Amino acid sequence: MKTAAPSTAPKTRSLHRTRRISHLISYFLLIFFTLVMILPLLWLVNGSLQPEWQINANPVIWLPREWLQVHAGDTNRSLYKYLLKTPNGEKTEVIQVGVRSYTTVVDASAFTTFESVPRAQLTDPVATPSGSIKVNERTWKKPDGSTEKVVAIARDLNNDKNLLVVPASQLAGALYQYPLDVVNQSESSAVTVSGVDLDTRILPDGKKGLAIGPEDELWVMAPPSIATQSKMIPAAELGTKDFQTFGQTQLAVYSVQGEPDTARFVNMAQESWQPLMPEDVVKNSGILAKESELSADLSSKSFNNIKMTTRIYTPPGGSPQEVAILFANPNESLVMPLDKMTALTAAPFTGLVEPDSTEIGTLTYRVKQDFENKDGSTSPMALAGDMQDFAIIIPTTAITTAYDARPADLTRSTVFHLNFGGYIKVLTLKLQGVPFYRFFLNSLYLVGMNFIGYFISCVLVAYAFARIRAPGKNILFIILLGTMMVPGTIIVLPTYLIFRDLGLLGTMMPLWIRSFFGNAFLIFLLRQFFMTIPYELDEAAYLDGASRFQILTKVILPLSKPALATVGIFTFWWTWNSFLDPLIFTTKQEYYTITLALNSFNQLYGAGTSGYYDRVLAGAVLALLPMVLLFIFAQRYFIEGIQMQGLKR
Repeated sequence: MKTAAPSTAPKTRSLHRTRRISHLISYFLLIFFTLVMILPLLWLVNGSLQPEWQINANPVIWLPREWLQVHAGDTNRSLYKYLLKTPNGEKTEVIQVGVRSYTTVVDASAFTTFESVPRAQLTDPVATPSGSIKVNERTWKKPDGSTEKVVAIARDLNNDKNLLVVPASQLAGALYQYPLDVVNQSESSAVTVSGVDLDTRILPDGKKGLAIGPEDELWVMAPPSIATQSKMIPAAELGTKDFQTFGQTQLAVYSVQGEPDTARFVNMAQESWQPLMPEDVVKNSGILAKESELSADLSSKSFNNIKMTTRIYTPPGGSPQEVAILFANPNESLVMPLDKMTALTAAPFTGLVEPDSTEIGTLTYRVKQDFENKDGSTSPMALAGDMQDFAIIIPTTAITTAYDARPADLTRSTVFHLNFGGYIKVLTLKLQGVPFYRFFLNSLYLVGMNFIGYFISCVLVAYAFARIRAPGKNILFIILLGTMMVPGTIIVLPTYLIFRDLGLLGTMMPLWIRSFFGNAFLIFLLRQFFMTIPYELDEAAYLDGASRFQILTKVILPLSKPALATVGIFTFWWTWNSFLDPLIFTTKQEYYTITLALNSFNQLYGAGTSGYYDRVLAGAVLALLPMVLLFIFAQRYFIEGIQMQGLKR
């Protein structure tokens, strides 16, 4: 009787499961490490599509967002929108119209005695939550070594080195938070506790409170629709200050010069503004006047609510006319006829970055090349005159309701939006008068010249080492390879001195002329590839009457396209990413490469200046894009070039 063979099906299924699990693990690891490798590139691209405020946002906002804004009337000032959660759980859009300070107040009836404690035994106050209210809590280090949490109520008038304190636990349920302006406006009332007179305030609800701090700042928010009624005035026109109630909050209100006596306005923002004049108007209508042609008397006039200094200008052989002074120095000034001053505008100085300057005669004035107008377009604007303090005000009649809100309870009102503004601004920006595309052309020019140089020099030398029989050739090749061991920083100084003596510093020639003298790495790479080509092809061509040069150009080079492509890839890679050599040998910005331009962008827009990181990142992406495209379309040659370094005949 035959015994049935054991079934192999369970083993097969188990093997298939093992293979599937192995494949899943492999794919997972492949995807994971791929994401790890490309994460910096993804972060760079994502950051370039974010506005500058989002890049430094805390907490982090990952996807590009647009922070919604509303224009303050017809000014160049925009107000950001926030989302405030209402009591019914819904969120409503609001804008900030003011700030209100609150302070912690303790009911004077909550304690009946104090402890007079030396300051040396108390730690510094720390704002500590007591329920929903913060209190300045200290640690009392008692002489017996024990500690206790206390709150300082007042200074001990009998001993200036001591503070009167009460246990923090004793104040539970007796703490309140009141607007600081309400506390300061309340009537004073002296209360005696344990023989000590305390200066308390009679609060609106009748409590006798003692302000013990800390102060807390809340924002006063209102509907965005009120922004349409705001306007800009010189800060000096703000008059007397008072307080007015709006809903459950209060705002400081002001009288304004030139407005009815009963009218009151809320000061929504006050900051330094810079007068601006379109650069084309300055160039086309500006007049360079010598000091002798201007009157000694100075006066002031307002143009679009912006004050400018005016003088009388008398040109040679002409009639006197009143002009506004745009830019001045002791010898001459750039002035503007009054009928052209209608183009004058202003913007907050904090939003202006000055990447350019222009000279007229002995005058140098600053230009904001990419000033963003109210309609979203950009144009160059000259910074004219002196900075002035302006206030954005809104009539109290426009504010129907207002809310107090903690900044932590507000969220930005945003929508998903890919911000290409950084790219637009970089592409339209001029760096000291040089447009951005010029830096691309400079780098491409150097890539082309270096490739020509390496092609001529490296091909000839590599062919000689690979195909020509000569005594001592291998020794010379070893010496050539030995030059690869010399650090590049060692030869920087002698190279600099050579180009200095040749008078080539400040030009682009030092950045490409050396390629015509070869490169050890590329010679080695080409030599290794040439040695893989059968020598019989050379002999056959020689028997047919071909010269050495014809063998090189008709036989060797057509078969060496992968190696030549690799030379081109490495040349592009080295030249495009080179930073030290252009930094050392070029001085004029018209000769800057893309790497030097990015360094200048970082100085203009990076840390320590305006923080316009979207422009820095956009410039980095544009500079990186050619390298990424080159690698994507030529990666086969790139990998072959690495492999060919180890080939032998």
